[in-house]
Amino acid sequence: MSLDEEITICNPCSEWSDWYADEASSLRSVFGPDVVIEHFGSTSVPGLAAKPIVDILVGISAFPHIPASQSEQLAKLGYECLGTAGVPGRIHLRKRGVRSFNLAITQFKSDLWNDNLILRDYLRENPIEASHYAEHKLRACEKGFRTLLAYSDYKSEFILNLLHRAKNMTGN
Repeated sequence: MSLDEEITICNPCSEWSDWYADEASSLRSVFGPDVVIEHFGSTSVPGLAAKPIVDILVGISAFPHIPASQSEQLAKLGYECLGTAGVPGRIHLRKRGVRSFNLAITQFKSDLWNDNLILRDYLRENPIEASHYAEHKLRACEKGFRTLLAYSDYKSEFILNLLHRAKNMTGN
C-alpha cells in the first residue's frame, strides 16, 4: 500500500458537495451523531479546479484513539488506512472508486483542524486567491508533477503562504 498515486486536476464539479453530503451521512453512522464532520480541500471551494477526490475532515475528542469497531466499519465502507501519511496529528484514510474520498481524522479544534477550515473559508471568500491557487495547481501538472507526492511538494510553500494570509485576515 503506497501513499503515492497518479493525480489529475479537473474543472470544478457541482456534484462534489453532494458526494460529500452522502459520504458524511455514511461516516456519521460510523462515528455517531455528535462527531463533527467537515468538507475541506479544493472540492469544498465552489469554482475551484481540483483533484476529483473529496476531502473530509473528522474531528474527534479522543484522538488518536479510534475504536477497532470504527476501523472495521471504515474498512467495510472501502477505506484503507495510511497512518499519518507524513502529517503528525492526523490519521489519513482513502477510498477510491467512482466517487473518491480522502478522510483526515484529527483532534477536534486542534491546530490542524483549525488551519484546514481557515484555509477553506479564506478561499471560499476570496475568489481571486482561489483563482491564483487553481493556476498554481494547473502549472504543477503542466510541469509534470502528476503524482500525489510530487504535486503536494510542489504546492506546499504556496499553501503555507495562503494559510499565512488567511490567518492574518482572520486574526488567528
